[in-house]
Amino acid sequence: MIGTRIVRSVKPIMLGDVDPEDARTVVGGKARGLAVLRRHGFRVPETWVVPAGPAAAGPGGTDLSGLAGPGLWAVRSSASVEDDPVHSFAGLFRTELGVGFGGLPAAIARVARSGGGERVRAYQARAGLAVRDVEVAVVLQRYEPPRDSGVWIGRDPETGRLEWASGAAEEWTAAGGGGPTGRACLGVQRALGAVADLEFAVLDSGLVWVQYRPVTRPVPEPAAGGGPLTGVPAAPGAAEGPVVCASDPGDPSWHPGSVLVIAGTGPEWVPLMAEAAAVVTTSGGSLCHAAIVARELGVPCVTGVGDALALLRTGMRAEVDGGRGAVRVTGR
Repeated sequence: MIGTRIVRSVKPIMLGDVDPEDARTVVGGKARGLAVLRRHGFRVPETWVVPAGPAAAGPGGTDLSGLAGPGLWAVRSSASVEDDPVHSFAGLFRTELGVGFGGLPAAIARVARSGGGERVRAYQARAGLAVRDVEVAVVLQRYEPPRDSGVWIGRDPETGRLEWASGAAEEWTAAGGGGPTGRACLGVQRALGAVADLEFAVLDSGLVWVQYRPVTRPVPEPAAGGGPLTGVPAAPGAAEGPVVCASDPGDPSWHPGSVLVIAGTGPEWVPLMAEAAAVVTTSGGSLCHAAIVARELGVPCVTGVGDALALLRTGMRAEVDGGRGAVRVTGR
């Protein structure tokens, strides 16, 4: 009928049907990484991928008839630029966990539309990339709340850094053993023949892998020395500037070139991180969101400075050495 718009829904692709080497498949970086893990025989959650495109971004644009059933879902981004060897875009796109089946259409649409906005543009501008909206495919996974979860980033084929979501961290090496999870991470690296950035979850049924991507920036080695305040060397480089202990991303005391001092970061803090001379957090380690984003943006960063908010005040000046994990007050 003339004047009637035909809306075509899109059907999710099973992860087993994704060829990670086929650049024509619009499934994004996260789905490709999961497909690589699955191809090598590593356990990943039951997964489908909604290809990027207009249908995914509209509620009801995805045909979910083959996915019906009880239980909860994880709805994750898999953007066209996500998890590449140079820029991970870590945490910049939307993820929703524990979604019931009835809420999937709206959640898929929200995740698919998360490729625009201020934080994505700020990251692109600071990283020297073209500033534009990004196409986002959507990963659908059966979801079980994990007992433990964590991140591994390899330093070389036989060593890496493992940090648990609980905040505990240990150094794992092949020679030093270090427990089953560390050995499992090394096993993935050896099988892939690549230094890996991995995310995993420990369920009642065992270990599952939820993300694999190349390591975009090396994790700094702990260094001796320091200053009055010390923490984890999270992103190399040194910078000095006025301190802003920001209460939220809209803090009126913020201005570009400041040293951003906060408890921890999430995607909403990326515009400020992109403008900062340096970043200091009271929590986290070398694999947390602040550390990964700061390394990719070239912003010196020290994490895990537990007393930073107690000893630093807005208006002070401070020097941050991200390679040594040191923060020094230079003016009051």
